[in-house]
Amino acid sequence: MDVDRQQASDGRSRNSVFIEGLTVLYQCLLLGAPTGQQKESFSRTFSECLSHFGLKLGHDYTLDEGIQSHFSEVTATVAVFFGADGVENPDAAALSRLGVPVVPLVSAATRVELELPQSLRSINALILDPADTNLRQAVSAALQCLGLLPTQRRVFVSYRRDESADVALQLYEALSARQFDVFLDTHSVAVAAEFQATLWHRLCDSDVLIMLDTPKYFESRWTSAEWGRAVAKHISMLQLIWPGHTPSRHSRLATSRQLNVDDFSGLRLHGAAVNSIALELEYVRSRSVALRHSNMVGTLRTAIEDLGGVVEGVGLKRSVLLKFPSGSPLIVYPVVGVPTSMDVHECIDLSDTRAVAVVYDHVGISDDWVRHMNWLAQKVGAVRWIKSREADWQLADMEL
Repeated sequence: MDVDRQQASDGRSRNSVFIEGLTVLYQCLLLGAPTGQQKESFSRTFSECLSHFGLKLGHDYTLDEGIQSHFSEVTATVAVFFGADGVENPDAAALSRLGVPVVPLVSAATRVELELPQSLRSINALILDPADTNLRQAVSAALQCLGLLPTQRRVFVSYRRDESADVALQLYEALSARQFDVFLDTHSVAVAAEFQATLWHRLCDSDVLIMLDTPKYFESRWTSAEWGRAVAKHISMLQLIWPGHTPSRHSRLATSRQLNVDDFSGLRLHGAAVNSIALELEYVRSRSVALRHSNMVGTLRTAIEDLGGVVEGVGLKRSVLLKFPSGSPLIVYPVVGVPTSMDVHECIDLSDTRAVAVVYDHVGISDDWVRHMNWLAQKVGAVRWIKSREADWQLADMEL
């Protein structure tokens, strides 16, 4: 899609989604003292993840070492600082003035004061994992700062209690420690809450379903339903296949990992296996968010083109510019998962004088949350709501 970069002279702010003279949508700066291998690994993984969103290097985003001559002060930017002994940060003043988020990377928690300059020591640093040779954690953090990935890192563990409860609890604890928001049925449903409604709502809001594929997984109607609803919602899965078990069903949305007996110590996994699963989850998550976003954009494209309109371009925070047959524009913000008032706030904050709408998949969202969104829509008249599965109907109504 071509990027619409025209800005009318009607007082749109520099925070507008489509900005005059903007050559790229996103900028990533590599700062500090990255090794050659780190630069290569980060660049490869970063470009791979952005390709899932249909973004191209040099056209939609740049990846540079430090601030270069083509740096734009009005483009969404993130800086990744590779710490090292005695390294300086000559761009600190400029980045602070522009409000650019910085992701500091250090080799160990005890080395923050040795590897980071004074200007970055107040920022929570990411400790590099030697096993993360592709720097997936650092890339995920950068994508979150750019708004391409949600800041809430939600995953849903689907399992049979009588076969894999110990591993499910182990993953809950280990992933929670890695700043994932993990849904586990025995730990994540409040007292007196409607159990099944809460479960389906949380599944809708999860980036990835971790499927503990044991021999009797599909003999339970609940785990079968979790798997089926994840497929229906286009939620990617990390399928952990038990030793000696042959999966009975496959999904194009699943990334499969065959576990073997050496991965286990009794009923639980070895630490190395858990760490490897956590790193794989980083990649599956970014691909899952991109896939669900792409599905919503595809639905919007079909709906607007059926009406005789067009998709004109993409903008910041995964936004999309539509143009109706009448010529009227509409900026839409696809929300992957359950929309919140924060999405509405961001939509308004980044928009300009053109009409804006939040697009989301309403299927499976709890009735209480739907009532909340309806109330919010009445209170905030500046933003419209579009259900992605009813986009053709709702866009047709907007054109009238």
